[in-house]
Amino acid sequence: MSLTSQQYAALAKDAYDEPPETGASSRPVDIGGITYKRLEYVDSPSGYQGIIYQRIDTNEIIVAHRGTETERELKQDGVYTDGGMVAARHNRQAAEAIELTKHALVYAQKLGKDGETLDVAVTGHSLSGNLAQVTAHHFSLKGETFNAYGAVSLDRRIPEGGTDVINHVMAGDAVSAASKHYGQVKLYATQQEIATLEKAGYDNTRSVLDVRNPIVAKKLGDSHRMHNFLPEDANGKPDRSVLEDPKAQQLAHKFAPMIDKYRDDVEVLRGSVTLGVRGNYGLADDGIDALRGTLAPGAGSAEMAAARWQEVQQRIQNDHAPTYVAPGWKMPIVTSGSEVAAPMAPPGRFGEPASASVPNDPLYQAIHSKLPAGTSPAEAMYATVEAKRAGILRADQLQSVTSHQDNVWIVGQTPGFRVKVDLSDSVPPLQESIRQSQALDTQRSQPEVTQQSPARVM
Repeated sequence: MSLTSQQYAALAKDAYDEPPETGASSRPVDIGGITYKRLEYVDSPSGYQGIIYQRIDTNEIIVAHRGTETERELKQDGVYTDGGMVAARHNRQAAEAIELTKHALVYAQKLGKDGETLDVAVTGHSLSGNLAQVTAHHFSLKGETFNAYGAVSLDRRIPEGGTDVINHVMAGDAVSAASKHYGQVKLYATQQEIATLEKAGYDNTRSVLDVRNPIVAKKLGDSHRMHNFLPEDANGKPDRSVLEDPKAQQLAHKFAPMIDKYRDDVEVLRGSVTLGVRGNYGLADDGIDALRGTLAPGAGSAEMAAARWQEVQQRIQNDHAPTYVAPGWKMPIVTSGSEVAAPMAPPGRFGEPASASVPNDPLYQAIHSKLPAGTSPAEAMYATVEAKRAGILRADQLQSVTSHQDNVWIVGQTPGFRVKVDLSDSVPPLQESIRQSQALDTQRSQPEVTQQSPARVM
């Protein structure tokens, strides 16, 4: 994704306004110096709003969930959060945000050329920064948020940390301090925030004995507003964004002990409210979630793939005719006695295996023979697995293999059966890809794929 943090911020701000028109034929608009089309807009009775953008020059797709400005949602003690997220650990708009993001992924498949699926990213400010974290985790997407309420404390088993999402937060913002974040956190500070914290008794030391008052969050209400991340002030006049001001991060680093204590105090306050409201049944549910552990990113993508593969199987069985499937779908890998497997973490690139380890798979041999000289068996086997997941299961179903630099395009005889494989990243070791290939071959021989009734998206 080629967007800068400032360009993400411009989209998060634009999402606050209802667009005059949307759709593939809508007029392009300039947002933060970049030209986009607004493909889709959602404004639901629940209060959820969001926009799907397509960047004209790169075709990248971005989902901006609409956030909450400070003056609209002022809550007691300066913490601007939805009561459901604090008390019930649940964001009631998450399902709609996931659905809109799913629409964006479908656009990415339909609008991509030559089998290429367009990049999709997410963004949002405030409570919708929380939705951006939720959807980024659900579909394993990249994104950037601004003063987001962290998604880790929700009931979705989302892990803390990672590199897929960058969360930009102001030092005095209570919303982003109230919950841990999915992704990395970048902290910014102003002189006014530091002065306010000092007056509230916060020392710039690691000592816990200073007399401090987190109720100062009320006085720091302006820290939460979106204009901090834009080249304009609260009145819309030209100003410098903290994203483009090196002093903002330098100040945050200098006063890190003070800021950390304040943000920790806010999180403790939020946690005490959650514990007080949840009750025994809620705490029991929390305990069960803790025992189950966190979910790997990408569960939603696996569900979409499983739904598409089941429909392909049904069409083949019922029609006995060539089947068209929208480009970009992949057959999910299912292991015995388990749900659809979550995407595995990319291991390091392995060296060349012994010749005895080279698989005797006709599809692998056909693909490897069409790849550039020097392509390792591990890389060729990884491409074979991706081809099988795209529905190209046998050598006679292979139409062409085209490579350019580190990208490989594999096209099948059936319209829509195609995949782009990026070999620039670390690929799995050969034996791991062989295992996945064999698992896919086993699934092919079974009448249907085991799954949990995922939503149909074709």
